Amino acid sequence: MSDDRCGHVANISGIGDKGSVCCWRSVWRETDRCIWHTDSTVPAPAYEQNRPKAGERLDGANLRQAPLSGSDVLADCSLVDADFTGATLDRADLSETDLRRATFRDVDAHGTSFRDANLHDAVFVFADLRSADFRGARLYRAGLTDVRLNLETAFDERPVYEDELSGEPSTDEITERAESARWVYRELQRLYEENAFSERAIDYYVREMDLRRRQAWRVRNYLVALKFAGSRWIMRYGTSPWRVVTASILLILFCAGLFPLTGGIQEVGADTAVTYRVEDPTETPGGVLLRAFFKSLYFSVITFATLGYGDIQPVGSWARAIAGVETMLGSLLMALLVFVLTRSVRF
Repeated sequence: MSDDRCGHVANISGIGDKGSVCCWRSVWRETDRCIWHTDSTVPAPAYEQNRPKAGERLDGANLRQAPLSGSDVLADCSLVDADFTGATLDRADLSETDLRRATFRDVDAHGTSFRDANLHDAVFVFADLRSADFRGARLYRAGLTDVRLNLETAFDERPVYEDELSGEPSTDEITERAESARWVYRELQRLYEENAFSERAIDYYVREMDLRRRQAWRVRNYLVALKFAGSRWIMRYGTSPWRVVTASILLILFCAGLFPLTGGIQEVGADTAVTYRVEDPTETPGGVLLRAFFKSLYFSVITFATLGYGDIQPVGSWARAIAGVETMLGSLLMALLVFVLTRSVRF
């Protein structure tokens, strides 16, 4: 390498699809490195004058304090292990850029486009990411610490890894891509919680659980899949107390409709005992049906709540079995309601 060439070699060991390359570019002014690897301050027009070609490798670029506001010179380039510490990147275009292991510390990236960029193992520390666009970006193991977001910061509803589960991948590929997608979901939950956007955090939590449910079905782990399916419908994975309440009401109404048809219930008074039983609903007068249903509804409510007043009792083995099942399910649903309400306090 002659003295008028840069000669910088980036440290990109461990990245399988990239080999190290020695920078062949001419040195910049009186420095011993090119404009992309020099430690000297570079004015904004110089980057435009030395615009790289699409796909050009600028691995290990030193862009500390770089004034790249609104610039698109780095779009679709390779910037593995680049250092953007203190750079001004607001409204810059870094779409389709390979930014693996890149460092973004104390960066103004307000409105920056990272669309379809590869950000594996990239590090964001004290970065302003308000209104930034991360749609299509690969974010697995990207570290985002003390960053600022807003509701205009755009992330995919489903990480790209989840979209790659379509088709016929192998079991190992399903596991690897699903784990990458779950990691991104958890990271987004943490980010939105830290920035006080609890609804967004809940949305990404629910999407993560939906992914785990679909993965369980796909790998034929049916017990786990059924567990997730039940959690989804009954309490939206622990985030919706209204679903628990709805499930409880449906259970009460369902059991209330069964009691008169499966032996009936008996109301015990001071001197008499009245049994409410329906043999054939089509031949029973409407008034009798309504009275039997409302008495059964009352019994279903106290059975669900395990109050046990003793004024009404089930008649027959089937009615007793239904009452026992309702009591157990009622206790479970009330415990779930307490769990969901307690969990909602953290959001």
